[in-house]
Amino acid sequence: MKLVYLEAPEGLLAERRRRGLDRRDEVWEGVYHMVPPPAEEHQEVVDPLFVLFSNYARAHHLGVLRTQKGVREVSAPQENYRVPEWIFLRAGREHLLRRGSSYVDEGPDVVLEVASPDDETYDKIPFYERMGVAEMVIVERDSRSVQVLRRVGAGFRPVSPNPDGWIHCAGLRAFFRREERAGVPLLLVLLELDQTEHAV
Repeated sequence: MKLVYLEAPEGLLAERRRRGLDRRDEVWEGVYHMVPPPAEEHQEVVDPLFVLFSNYARAHHLGVLRTQKGVREVSAPQENYRVPEWIFLRAGREHLLRRGSSYVDEGPDVVLEVASPDDETYDKIPFYERMGVAEMVIVERDSRSVQVLRRVGAGFRPVSPNPDGWIHCAGLRAFFRREERAGVPLLLVLLELDQTEHAV
C-alpha cells in the first residue's frame, strides 16, 4: 500500500528519527519515501551476503562495504538520495566515506538491492545509472534470481551468464547463480579469488 502526503507532517518525521525507523527512508527528487523495516525473509538474504563480502574484501584488500549508506545526488535542485542494502567502494575510494555523514556523493562501484514484493528496487535503476554506479546487483528475495547490471556508456546493461550459468560481478570479484536444491531456491556465490562456493 502506498500513502502520499502532500506535505509530510514534521511530527511524523521527527518520530521516525527518534525511533530509528528512518534509516532506510529515501528522498526522490524532493519526495519523501518511507521504507518499512525489512522482513526476516529479506534479512536472510542481505545479512549473509554482507558478512561474506565484507570478509572477502578485507582479506584481499579489495575495498570496503557499508550498509544503510545513502547515495546522494548533490547537484540535484531538490534533495535526492537512495539507500541500497549495501554499497561497495573499491580500494582507493574510501575517502568517499566521511565521518559524520550518512551519504556518499559519488556512485559506488557496486550497489546491492534485494527486491521484495511491491518494493521500488527497479524504479531506482535510472538514479543509479545517473550517479555513475559501475555495477548493480539485484537479488529477488523469494526466488533468489539474480542479475548484475554493468555500466556501458551512460547506462546499465545486464551481464550475460557464462556457459555454466554464472553471472560475473567484476567489482566484487565474484560470480552469482540461482539454483534449486530439494525444491528450495538458493543464491550461489563463487568467490573468484578464493575459488570457494557459498549458498544463501
